[in-house]
Amino acid sequence: MGKPDSATLQSQAIRVFLDCQGRVRGCDRDFIVTDVNFVNWMRDRFDADVQILVSGLTNGGGGSENTITFIGRRKFEGMADTLVLNTLPNDPDDRIRRELSRVFKLGLARYVAKSPIASRLQMAYIAPFGQQQQQVSAANLKDKWNLWTYTTNFNAFIRAEDRQQSINGSLSLAANRATANWKINMSASGNVNTQKFEIGEQPGRPAFTVENRQRTYNANALIVRTLSSHWSAGMKLGAGYSDFLNQDVALRFQPAIEYNVFNWSEQTRRQLTFLYNVGPNHYNYQRTTVYNRDTETRFSQQATASYVARQSWGSSNLSLDWLNYLHDFSRHALTLSGNVDLRIGRGFSLNVGGSAARINDQIYLPRAGNTEEEILLQRQALQTGFRITTNIGIRYTFGSIYNTIVNQRFSSLGSSGGRFSFFMF
Repeated sequence: MGKPDSATLQSQAIRVFLDCQGRVRGCDRDFIVTDVNFVNWMRDRFDADVQILVSGLTNGGGGSENTITFIGRRKFEGMADTLVLNTLPNDPDDRIRRELSRVFKLGLARYVAKSPIASRLQMAYIAPFGQQQQQVSAANLKDKWNLWTYTTNFNAFIRAEDRQQSINGSLSLAANRATANWKINMSASGNVNTQKFEIGEQPGRPAFTVENRQRTYNANALIVRTLSSHWSAGMKLGAGYSDFLNQDVALRFQPAIEYNVFNWSEQTRRQLTFLYNVGPNHYNYQRTTVYNRDTETRFSQQATASYVARQSWGSSNLSLDWLNYLHDFSRHALTLSGNVDLRIGRGFSLNVGGSAARINDQIYLPRAGNTEEEILLQRQALQTGFRITTNIGIRYTFGSIYNTIVNQRFSSLGSSGGRFSFFMF
């Protein structure tokens, strides 16, 4: 009997489905399919022997903690493994995708070892130079930054035409530090948006110019102390300026406590949290409000219940938020929001999301109301009793169950040459 050809060997390889939850940085499917070439990559999890579930969270250094779960299916039903990969904020995408590929190979070895191609798999170990080095961790590192990370971001947008101009600029600064017991996030940002429109002359009306300028400035701080594997305590502090919210000054101080039903060690897979915060708010208004106030200090409380799950069937998040001012409980807001991404069946997925809010906490609205120009330009918030947003998406894919071939030719034109457009008049 002759040796099996390459096509026969490939058909004996295990079938794998890659499931990157959300926007996991470095989860480059084309690269991984090409680099991990000893398995058959499936288009749908229902055809796979192993499902690789990747979920990521931002770690204390500004990088990512990626939890990689290998879930056995079909002949590997009941088998499961979990590996964790931490990356740095300045790691290039190429390094991250190569690290992900390396971890995938390690996790898949157990399953490939039980397949017909096990004899063709080898493992190699790259020994460190010189003597064995001590395990590196945040506890034994001498870090001159003391675990602080800093981020700056500047954006500018300019658009000019004969009769309209738009200029937008934003700047943000952030400093973060995280340890097992403490989490500190501080940020400051500013945004200025200026628009100018020239309205031409019309019969009975001369030409005129409309200008719109909106400014928003914010400074925030969050300090959290770990109390146990379920409880956390902290405080939120904020200061702001907003033309849209009619506020020259907004100051907030909110002590808070949070309970997670699940152990925080499971945070990349599931969370069910209950958070409560209460404290004073001080406002100086640009224009006198509907309650005849130019300045006021009010205490408010807020309670939030939130559920997040990242599982083999997809992902979901749901939150219910209640806020009210203590001087008048009728001044409140109740918001329900959520999103579900379900992989219902072979090739079929459904995404449903949205929010619904009952609003009666707009104590900042100006007494004089809004002009037509302010309403059309959305210069300031309008009075409303509710706010609803919805979105729904359905995707169905059919055809070959294999998805191993990578071909990037002409990719600059889009997946189907979409940058060439034809119009009929």
